[in-house]
Amino acid sequence: MLRRSALAAFVITVVLAGQSFAQSSKARNIIIFMGDGTGVSSLNAASIYGYNKPQSLYIQSFPGVALADTSTATQWVTDGGAGATAIATGVKTNNGVLSESSSAIKDQQDGEILKTLFEYAREHGLSTGAISNDDRQGVTNALTAAFFAHNNNRGKSGEIFEEMITPRNGGAGLDVAYSGGRKDVLRQVSAMGKDGAADLKSHGYVFVDSLDALKSIDANQTKVVMLNDDTDMPIKPAVDDAIARLSKNPKGFVLVVFSDCHTGKATTSLRRIVEMDNVVREVADAHKQDTMILWTADHSYDLRIKGEALTETLKKNEGKKITAAVSLEDEHTSEEVPVMAIGPGSDRVHGFISNTDVFHILMAAPGWQETTKHAAGGAQ
Repeated sequence: MLRRSALAAFVITVVLAGQSFAQSSKARNIIIFMGDGTGVSSLNAASIYGYNKPQSLYIQSFPGVALADTSTATQWVTDGGAGATAIATGVKTNNGVLSESSSAIKDQQDGEILKTLFEYAREHGLSTGAISNDDRQGVTNALTAAFFAHNNNRGKSGEIFEEMITPRNGGAGLDVAYSGGRKDVLRQVSAMGKDGAADLKSHGYVFVDSLDALKSIDANQTKVVMLNDDTDMPIKPAVDDAIARLSKNPKGFVLVVFSDCHTGKATTSLRRIVEMDNVVREVADAHKQDTMILWTADHSYDLRIKGEALTETLKKNEGKKITAAVSLEDEHTSEEVPVMAIGPGSDRVHGFISNTDVFHILMAAPGWQETTKHAAGGAQ
């Protein structure tokens, strides 16, 4: 009996030690999943919608969990531009601005250029990529654009698209970029007197207009841009293709994946959370040993399950019926949003933090920056 107990204790120690090593070792890759508006209440509703029980999303099992303040440099309530800038640069700015300092005023004046996570990644020889299912701005949407563009107006898709190819800070552009919004983005590029397709070709990119077309591109081609007009672009095939191409770089990659989960429609928003959560599960199963995988949001909004007297809130009901009890207001809110992580460096995600701390956590994962007490969590 004592021998069995000792063996069991040894096995548990080895397993825990292995898990600890996996969490504390350096990350080769970083994948950031950004769910627009995916605050605590949205994740709770999505879990019930998808599984008829709470805390059943895969991301809700992540070992690293924190709550991040989402305020901007000057306002309590953020938009996607300021929210994503804080995560991408570690600095708070003003609403409407992409990766410029708080001296920037939306559509009026520029601020100082803030160095982004992608720019650090390129300096270290890593590849970079962005995916977005936004059907208007596509990959130029603020939540992905803040990682590679600097602009005092998040709405200038044409300028953002051009900076995706030729960064203002110099160096190489994104390696892969897949999204919706083709017509609107290329229209804005054209209004600048430029030809988006020609610009891409001149910089060595293969340019296609559908997810299906990606299948025909040589697997060794690592500079690819796909813009489509799908109003509900699936995330999974884009993520699979991007990871396969970015993984060709032996030094690693950084990828940001955005899903619009703040659509104004409860069913669509909750379905997209469940769908992206399933993608995260598959990605983590395959890559969590050498990849930090992090999910967070730019802000929360008022999507809540309400009504203690409503039959739709009875636990015996099928989960998808919960949308009948969802109260939805599109206004952004100021409360903290979840930050959840797995893989190397995820042990740094804990406590009440600032959205700017997420940047430092990401920088520390591959060893580019020492983790400070503030960046690891704790008092603001």
